[in-house]
Amino acid sequence: MRSLPEADPGLPDIRSPLRYLWWNARRQARALLAGIGFATLWWLVQALVPAVLGKGIDAVTAKDTRALLTWASILLGLGLLQAFTGIMRHRMAVFNWLSAAYRTVQVTARQAARLGATLPKKVSTGEVVSVGNSDIAHIGSSMDILLRGTGSVVAIVAVTVILLTTSVPLGLLVLFGVPLMAVAVSPLLKPLHRRQKRQRELTGELSTRAADIVAGLRVLRGIGGEQVFAGRYGEESQRVRHAGVGVARVESLLEGAQILLPGLLIAVVTGIGATFAVGGEISTGDLVALYGYAAFLIGPLRTLTEAADKLTKGHVAARRVIRILAIEPEVAGGTETSAGGVLRDCYSGVTLQPGMLTAVAADAPEEAAAIADRLGRYAPGDVTFGAVE
Repeated sequence: MRSLPEADPGLPDIRSPLRYLWWNARRQARALLAGIGFATLWWLVQALVPAVLGKGIDAVTAKDTRALLTWASILLGLGLLQAFTGIMRHRMAVFNWLSAAYRTVQVTARQAARLGATLPKKVSTGEVVSVGNSDIAHIGSSMDILLRGTGSVVAIVAVTVILLTTSVPLGLLVLFGVPLMAVAVSPLLKPLHRRQKRQRELTGELSTRAADIVAGLRVLRGIGGEQVFAGRYGEESQRVRHAGVGVARVESLLEGAQILLPGLLIAVVTGIGATFAVGGEISTGDLVALYGYAAFLIGPLRTLTEAADKLTKGHVAARRVIRILAIEPEVAGGTETSAGGVLRDCYSGVTLQPGMLTAVAADAPEEAAAIADRLGRYAPGDVTFGAVE
């Protein structure tokens, strides 16, 4: 049983978004490599199934019962292996997703506690909320997709090699057709990410607006401004909705392209393969295997498109995370250590005894907040812990 989150998330590399993602990958390298291994084996097992089916059909055509039983047994073994590797691949995918997401939550929360009163001055509330709502999911997905993405590349290479050994023209068709399909969908990625960025910015602004309304609700009620701010919130909410519809529009085109383009490749490969089978260049079993390979390639090809999308989203999310992690507090925390003693704010005279819960009451709430900021080293002050400043 693996335990999450980790006790110590470590010190992140915030020199660039790519370095941050690479730091995450290195922190969970063993789980990531294990997941890639299971995913690769899972894809390869599926890639071998059409070949075994083709051999079985050839055995039926030749009325070779022994060969048929042999290939049927191999097919059963491949099915069991696929089930096992599929379960383990999914298990490792979920773990890697959660591991990267939790780690980002930990380092962000730690940074928020370190910044204290500096954080709201540098970053809006909506920006921080958006990191917790969406960015951690994109960073987790960028780790998750590495498993299936790597395995899909290996599977495509394996299928291409098998097709080349069966029929050179068909193998070359797949070899050149796959990159062309990847290039065909790439123009949709840029506008998609641009619209996603806009939607996220609007969502962050909406969250900030909601936080401001809640914080100033008493004042709004006192001056009768509730309806004005409710109207503004409604207008911004509609802008977020329209931005979401724009994102969905591009995503629908991308999803359609992921089905249409591999489908065209399947049709071409199957048609050419049928021509070869009629001409006696390949057997009936080879034709069935070719169709199986063409249908199988839909999965790896869609995974590659999905990988390009999720890795780009993860890169954008990492950029926003390191922007928060790079902020320095206005007041640096103390580096000295003390064996113990009381914590004393010399300005106000407030003294905190160890082991006791202390409450501070003040006529003005901002005075109590100022004391807390000084005690926590979020603001300048003359504070001692025992005999240590």
